[in-house]
Amino acid sequence: MLKHYWNTALRNLIRHKRFTIINMIGLSISMAVFLALTNYVGYQLSYDKFYPGGDRIYRVDYFEYQQGQPVLQSARTHDRTALLMHAYAPQVEAVTRVYNEKAYIFTEDVRIVDQNMLYVDSSFLKVFPLKLISGSADQSLTPPSSVMISQSQARVYFGDADPMGKILYFNERLPFTVTGVFEDIPANTSLEFDFLLSWSTMPYYGWISRDGDFNAPWTFTYVKLKDHVTDIGAIDRELTEMANKHITTLEKRGHTARYALSAYEDLHTSAGALSGEAKPAISKTILFALISLAIFIVVAAWINYVNLSLARSLERADEIGVRKVFGASRSAISGQFLLEAVVLSSVTFGLGAGLYLLFSGPFANLLFTNIAFRPTEPTTWALYFAGFVTGTTLIAFYPALFISRYKPALILKNKLSIGRGKANVLQHSLMVFQLFLAVAIIGITLIAGRQLRFMRNFDSGFNTSHTITLRAPASTNSDSLRRSRYRSFRNDVMQHSAFRSGTASMNIPGQEIRFHDEDIHAVGSSNIKKQSFWVMWIDEGYQETFGLTLLGGRNFQESETGLTCMINETAARALGYDNPTDAVNTSIMNAAHDKATIIGVWKDYHHESVHKPVDPIVFYHRHPNEYGYYTFYVQSRQGEYLQNLQTLWHKHYPNDPFIYYFMDRFFGEQFQADELFARLLNLFSIISIAVASLGLFGMASLAMVKRTKEIGVRKVLGASVWNILVMLSKTYIRLIVISCVLAFPLAYYLTRQWLQTFAYKIDVQVWMIVLPGVIVLVATLATIAGQSIQAAMANPAKSLKDQ
Repeated sequence: MLKHYWNTALRNLIRHKRFTIINMIGLSISMAVFLALTNYVGYQLSYDKFYPGGDRIYRVDYFEYQQGQPVLQSARTHDRTALLMHAYAPQVEAVTRVYNEKAYIFTEDVRIVDQNMLYVDSSFLKVFPLKLISGSADQSLTPPSSVMISQSQARVYFGDADPMGKILYFNERLPFTVTGVFEDIPANTSLEFDFLLSWSTMPYYGWISRDGDFNAPWTFTYVKLKDHVTDIGAIDRELTEMANKHITTLEKRGHTARYALSAYEDLHTSAGALSGEAKPAISKTILFALISLAIFIVVAAWINYVNLSLARSLERADEIGVRKVFGASRSAISGQFLLEAVVLSSVTFGLGAGLYLLFSGPFANLLFTNIAFRPTEPTTWALYFAGFVTGTTLIAFYPALFISRYKPALILKNKLSIGRGKANVLQHSLMVFQLFLAVAIIGITLIAGRQLRFMRNFDSGFNTSHTITLRAPASTNSDSLRRSRYRSFRNDVMQHSAFRSGTASMNIPGQEIRFHDEDIHAVGSSNIKKQSFWVMWIDEGYQETFGLTLLGGRNFQESETGLTCMINETAARALGYDNPTDAVNTSIMNAAHDKATIIGVWKDYHHESVHKPVDPIVFYHRHPNEYGYYTFYVQSRQGEYLQNLQTLWHKHYPNDPFIYYFMDRFFGEQFQADELFARLLNLFSIISIAVASLGLFGMASLAMVKRTKEIGVRKVLGASVWNILVMLSKTYIRLIVISCVLAFPLAYYLTRQWLQTFAYKIDVQVWMIVLPGVIVLVATLATIAGQSIQAAMANPAKSLKDQ
């Protein structure tokens, strides 16, 4: 009996090719989309979940307020915080400080720049238990100038030789002894590193105090709590007490402060507004939107299946009637239809999985460039398969049950119809839901695309199209001749006609500024507000190279004397000047109690993306004594300007690699997450329309078959082709109107919520909400047009000859 059902199922699927092909295309594409989105979201949610006891690891964040308003919200803390941790929070099992840098690391044979390194306390491995290949978890990070390295980097620098005890050189040739090797950490981490350097190195060289201080928050502090500690709020209060007791500058500034713990495993999806993050986070809203989209597209394909099954039931009415006459039960007939659903879903799952593997593997560049997916284990594949087949079979249960209720007497008398009643209501309701999803997704995609174009075309206030930036030489860090070496290099570059100006700066637009000062205030002003100012080190070429607009005062000079500074408009207003140019020739006082004269005010420019408002920035004429960037304005990119620049670099800095960035591309990298979101929405909005159109095409085809005799009668009675077309289309138009009424408010609400994450955003206009409905309407009419015209122009004599 089972073999008979199996053969019948295969025969029916092959016989009804249109039904089978439409469902196979819709279900396989929807499954591929579902796999891609769920594995992408799964990968993002898996960040930082690989450390044993990771649910007990927390980062300490720092917040500073004036009159209840935040002036600083930082992911970093003061370096003395960790030393007092156990005294104020006995619930803490272990604590470590972490300071991250990109380093130039080399041996005599291997030289690599931009390596991820961390300065850490010797207790780091108690908080983050790594798998050690060699070395001691207790002792390897204790001595100054000791380093632990990852297994992969050990092979890069030392090949198959034992790295223990060997020397690695950092930046300006600082020697570090390898004291341990650990297994590589996964890529899905918020704290990237291949090298762990002992914290004791910094006080050993006199860079910081051995006992730490509360002068400024600059280092990460991570803690691991003891087992069964759940009252995080109590720890926050204890640490806040520490902050307000030991940060003595708070009272002078009229500020209050607090510390707060953030769960380490949630950092990647927190997407907070904290400065100093080690790695950009991703919004949970975006992940929720993508996983919802995955579910919606599968549901849309299932809706197609239900609608087509109900619509196709008339074609199989004779078969059902004969089987019932010969004694087939309702359960037997339902089972036949459910078995067909199992066969169809099994095949389409295989096709969908194949599409996903194809476009996430060999052809990833076509659709999923720079997108990481969670590896899929065999058990996960089994769960996906079981879930999809079970879901499709359950969805098929209703049409199977409905079809099995047909009465053989009505079937054999040709009096069966499903044009009205519960089945018709269900069909229309499901189609409304499907069109509702299509309209909502297209609306969200349209607005997201407009916002992305707005960001791309937004006037950043500085020149990005003609600038090339070089990573400053790490080998000259802390070199007393660093500035003179740079000026010699810059002067040689300026001899070439392709270059107009050059500048050295600690940071460049498109990245967070490294330094900030919470105690800057105007000297002699009645304005008592003190907030966090970002602090930039630049030189006299910054204005011309980046094309900044001087509103008042003057630019820096090459031989700037005295303590002077320049500020932006926002900084002038923060200092209490309604007219920014009034700040020229006034003075400010910083946290070190140094008094500086403001010699000029620049028009605001966006140092970072439009996600953030413009911050107050103070610019000092100072050469970056470590790291930093050298940027040049390129008048023309014709000829061999880049080769000439590289030649001059190697002449002046023979020990440093030539690393360059085009500023327009570098600045645009800030929008990668938004571009990814928009790209996925574009792709899946097209897919949602395609899936909906497939269902409409199938339903329209079957509807024309059911209404062939009705159309023939109407034509005999004088109806024109246009009359027939209007009659056949108005049902679908009505469904689209209902879908739009439901989808417009949802699309408006969701996009408004998403746009709130931007400091500068577009206004959602009426046409942006209405246009998706028009697009779906046109797509629907185009889908059913061919079938409708063919039915309307058919010869009525053929359809009525047996009446």
